[in-house]
Amino acid sequence: MSELNWGETLWDQWDRVQEHTDNGLEFTKKCQEFVRDRIKLEIEYAKSLRGLKKRYKLKNAEDDSANSHGAKTSIKESVRNLSRRSNTSLDDQNFSTVKAYNVFLGQLELIARDHEIVAEGLQEKVAERLKVIHKETTNNRKNLCNTATQLQHEYKEWQVVLDRNQLKYEKAAKEADAASQAFARVNEDMNATKAQVEKSRSQMNYRQDLMEKSKGDYIIAVETTNNNQHEYYHQRWPGLINQMQRCEENRIEELKSILIEHCTIHSSILPHVTSCIDTMTDTCEKINPAEDSELLMEERGNQPYPPDHVFMEYGSKAPPSNFGAHNNSTRKTKKNRKNTKVNKEGFENLPPEKRKKAFKEKIKEIEGKISIQLKARAALEEILELYSQKPELGSADAMEDSRSQIDEITQTLEKLQEELYKYQCYLAALMDKAAPEKPHIGSHLQADTVSITSSVSHISANHSGSGDSEMPPPDQLSPVEFEPTSPGANEFNSDTYYEVPDNQIPPPMDPVSGLSMGNPCAVLYDYAAQHDDELDIYAGEQLFIIEDNGTGWVKAKRNDNEMGLVPGNYIELFT
Repeated sequence: MSELNWGETLWDQWDRVQEHTDNGLEFTKKCQEFVRDRIKLEIEYAKSLRGLKKRYKLKNAEDDSANSHGAKTSIKESVRNLSRRSNTSLDDQNFSTVKAYNVFLGQLELIARDHEIVAEGLQEKVAERLKVIHKETTNNRKNLCNTATQLQHEYKEWQVVLDRNQLKYEKAAKEADAASQAFARVNEDMNATKAQVEKSRSQMNYRQDLMEKSKGDYIIAVETTNNNQHEYYHQRWPGLINQMQRCEENRIEELKSILIEHCTIHSSILPHVTSCIDTMTDTCEKINPAEDSELLMEERGNQPYPPDHVFMEYGSKAPPSNFGAHNNSTRKTKKNRKNTKVNKEGFENLPPEKRKKAFKEKIKEIEGKISIQLKARAALEEILELYSQKPELGSADAMEDSRSQIDEITQTLEKLQEELYKYQCYLAALMDKAAPEKPHIGSHLQADTVSITSSVSHISANHSGSGDSEMPPPDQLSPVEFEPTSPGANEFNSDTYYEVPDNQIPPPMDPVSGLSMGNPCAVLYDYAAQHDDELDIYAGEQLFIIEDNGTGWVKAKRNDNEMGLVPGNYIELFT
């Protein structure tokens, strides 16, 4: 305890003392919560280190054999283990880099254990002590506050007794003075009788006695109050505040010891952590590229070179059949390898239906890649056009970079288009159909290449074999006045359109010409769809052309984005 005490300097600052000790308890509670969160953090960090080691541990043959002798695993778990398995073989474990890596992972396990030791020490030696100190300090402070309340109540009681005796003496003194004055007046009155004089004297004496008695009680009350007040301010109240001081200083002293213990626990693992780091460093120092190269050459080197090729003579000078048998065998092996590659690309190992499905999925995948590349190239072309219009937005290097990226994308598109055509040929051969026409491959590929190819195939499948190759004009048509369906639309070439009688669908005509993608067009006749990919249309409505592949059927859509195929001679462009 310090030489200065609160009882002498803070005897009139009880509210400040209460506030200070209450803040001390709140601080102790905050320290307790800090240690709790620190323990949780150490445990989570140790768990994270172990998880890190487990995720990046190199698999080898010993691990695989151990897993195979363990509990049975499901197919999904086996596939997951195979996907996580490293390409590092058992022989690679001898390389210095792999050895250093394994030592790193091993030291991480030790460091994780050190953090668990810190968490255990903090729980036993810090968290529990903080809990006890907080509880004891809270109880002691509560008892001292109750005692202070009792002392303050007693002090007030003393003041009440003193004030009551003072008022009683004051009243008795006034009444005694009044009785004395009354006796003097009666005694001087010549007409007053003797009985009146004696009665006045008796009353005066009675009031004098009451005053003297009240005076004595008041004197005793003053002395008692002074004694109690002196004891209160010099002994009992300072002693109580000093007890509060000792309780607070004991709390601070215990908190100091606990925080030092916290640092000691943490510092106790530092030598071991430093040792782990030194081990890692020493292992890294042992990494030797030359030794790794020598080890690789010892394990994988000294393989024989392939034999020389033998010249084969053909024609009249051809050697006997057994001549060059080795070379024939070699060529046959190469041919088999080539066939194996083709079979892998052509999915020869699958049954016909699965092959067909595999080809369609491959074609869909390639079309998706082409679509992505086309969108990327379109974005770059827009940027390049913007740079050309507003040179201040981009430098010459940026424009050159955009052009080089466009060239790279174009080359990629050419390769993808070749690959798409190859798998389309595979699919056509499997379905006993004619091979599709090889598309022109160049830098002018547009974003609609894939969709047009798909639409052509679809149209050919649905309409080419139906016998509707020719589309003669419809008959029995009555002219009807035409008005454009949307404001601002271009005027229609003809001022009339034709209404088809009920239950009469005009037969298809020759392919329509002059249609271009994205242009609005007017419907001349009603048409009811005959296939799922066709669109019901009504005379007088407006459509937008999406594709015109020259087969006589046009792919169009409405404003509500409903799309389908319609006869080309049933529509006419706005001009």
